[in-house]
Amino acid sequence: MLAGNPVYEFRDTWEARVINRPNRFIVETDSGPCHLHDPGRLLDLIYPGNKVLVRKSGGGATRCRVTAAWSWDGGEWVVVDSGIHSDIASKFLPSGSRREVRVGRHRLDFAFDDAYVEVKGCTLAVGGRALFPDAPTRRGAEHMELLARLRREGRRGIAFILVMRRATCFAPNWGMDPRFSAAFREAVDSGVEVWVKRFGLRGSELVYGGDLDLCPDWRREHNVY
Repeated sequence: MLAGNPVYEFRDTWEARVINRPNRFIVETDSGPCHLHDPGRLLDLIYPGNKVLVRKSGGGATRCRVTAAWSWDGGEWVVVDSGIHSDIASKFLPSGSRREVRVGRHRLDFAFDDAYVEVKGCTLAVGGRALFPDAPTRRGAEHMELLARLRREGRRGIAFILVMRRATCFAPNWGMDPRFSAAFREAVDSGVEVWVKRFGLRGSELVYGGDLDLCPDWRREHNVY
């Protein structure tokens, strides 16, 4: 896929203001309570007074769903709906790829041929560096450990990172989650492929912005957030 191509369209969004975030999955706004499909901390995006883009939800306890939040630092809308990650990733994978594939007691997002794929969404950037995670994730670390094991067993592993911020490179967030970062490093050293693709919101469309490399010092254990 060429950079600049749309990968997803959000219909009928409108702007709202954040009042508070009573739990990980609810954001109180001036349009009412909205579902937030992202368990990350999002401290620089979801806070009282900041503006968000929301759209109607399909039902349940909330009448709307948070689509994106405004980043004053980056001057951009940042998509914070992880519910669309698999749909986006599928556009870069072979047709017929299997979803939600069970491997032992875990599930990985995709599999095709002898390859296993785990998708992660990145909404944090500091100094032009895209960082994951923005909150400790035991599940994420276990996924990286599993990909490393599968690779050592002779199968292909792919860590697929979707970056929703302007950034020049990607690195694991050592300061926030040393276990995930060490597992990510082990996975890379085991031969797991890392695909990092950047996306940005243009009007109602999420647009593919090209690939990112790992930051030159990504292996270094330092606190950057």
